[in-house]
Amino acid sequence: MLIADGRVKRIGAPRDVEAGLDRTIETLDFADCVIVPGFVDAHTHPLFAGDREPDFAARQRGEKPPLGMLYTVAQTRRMLEDPQSLRSFWEVIRARLHMVARHGTTTMEVKTGYALYKEGEMQLLDLIAEHKDEAGLPRLISTFLGAHALPPEFSAEEPFVDYLIEHLMPVARAHGAVYADAFCEPGFFSPAQTHRYLASAREHGLRLRVHCDEMAFGGAAEMAAKIGVDAIDHANYIRTQDIDAIVTASIVTVACPATIEYLGLPEKAPVRTILERGGAVALASDYNPGTSPCFNLQTVAYFGRKYFGLSSAETLYGVTRAAAHSLRADAGALRVDGPADFVALEISSPDEFGWQFGGNLARAVYRRGEAMA
Repeated sequence: MLIADGRVKRIGAPRDVEAGLDRTIETLDFADCVIVPGFVDAHTHPLFAGDREPDFAARQRGEKPPLGMLYTVAQTRRMLEDPQSLRSFWEVIRARLHMVARHGTTTMEVKTGYALYKEGEMQLLDLIAEHKDEAGLPRLISTFLGAHALPPEFSAEEPFVDYLIEHLMPVARAHGAVYADAFCEPGFFSPAQTHRYLASAREHGLRLRVHCDEMAFGGAAEMAAKIGVDAIDHANYIRTQDIDAIVTASIVTVACPATIEYLGLPEKAPVRTILERGGAVALASDYNPGTSPCFNLQTVAYFGRKYFGLSSAETLYGVTRAAAHSLRADAGALRVDGPADFVALEISSPDEFGWQFGGNLARAVYRRGEAMA
């Protein structure tokens, strides 16, 4: 593979790739590795302050988690509202993103959703925009997740959605948002209110994706198929007719098996059925402090094989090309004229992908031809 100016120029047998080249060109040799496209994580929430370990410990004891998402919101707001804290907040985020990169992720979708008021959500969008192409970090694709939870200032979802539509949606794109997302789930946002929110997002130039029937059935998939999102995420409780609608509409299902594992969910996305009917399935980390503190797509690949019965090829496709397609991103494939994003994995065959887990098999990670790890 010949790389120049951050893009792939040639792929093929050594004699074909090297023909006519200056022999002083830099050479990288990963002869005992398998080279795969840089991983694409299509669902992440890394812009948070604090941790939720007490919630994990409580679940292990069979108790109700004492903190919940609003604890994360409060901690994140505290960091955003003080200029000095904001600088240190980004350093914490940068360290997380470096960790993500070292494990092979070269492109990642990043959601807001832990401020839940105008100034804070725009600060989070600005952070993503400012660092979206920073050297040594994954390329960041910004999603405005204003409808993530009901903040303490509101007691009902409809007035809060009104607030989001009137005050935040008109300016989200100007702050770098590419997508809008909502947590359409019983106890959070109903299909009707989510539809209003997403319709407004489309009117303001944003593409659409949605958290869908993650922990209970709530009719989210039917709404999402009708409005025409690019991706539905989670989809653990969708129905047979929902699968038909998703496949017919060419919507990518973004499954999050680490969340299933972490929460011990009794249901899981019907990934095999979706694939058999011709649908596309991506695998994502859902990296967040409360329900999936997993940043490593190598581990997600293992869970994808364990919970969904995927082959190594289906799993690799899920964390590369399918994930990139869900984001409409130029990523997830190694091809001539494409970005030189790749991972050298310390495995002897592609068939081993998603078999070993619990560590880091990435010997080297490159984005746009530059070493990240």
